[in-house]
Amino acid sequence: MNVYDEMNNLCKAIKESHEYKVLVEAKGKLATDSSAESMVKDFLKQKQELEIAQYQGQKPDDAKVKKMQDLYNVLQLNPVAGEYIQAYIRFQMMFGDLSKTLSDTLKEVMD
Repeated sequence: MNVYDEMNNLCKAIKESHEYKVLVEAKGKLATDSSAESMVKDFLKQKQELEIAQYQGQKPDDAKVKKMQDLYNVLQLNPVAGEYIQAYIRFQMMFGDLSKTLSDTLKEVMD
C-alpha cells in the first residue's frame, strides 16, 4: 500500500462527498452577492480569531462571543449567507472528524 496513493484517494472521496459539493455550490451563490460575501468573510475572520485565542488557552471575551452570535443571527436572515455558513459548518465538522481520526492514529506512535 502506498500512503500517497491512499491520500489521493481520500482527497478524491472528499471532493465527491455531499458536504463538499454543497459547500462548492453555496460558495458559487455567495460569490454573486457581495454584501453576503462580505458579511461571511467578516464572520469567518472573527470566528478564526476566537478559535486561535481558545487554542492558545485564552478565555474568549464575552463581548466578542456576543458579537459573533449576533453576526451569526444576521447571517441567517440572508438566505445566501445562511446557506453558505451552514454548508461551511457541516464541511468543517466532517473535516474535523477526519483530522481527529488521523491524529488518533498518529498519537499511537508519537507519544
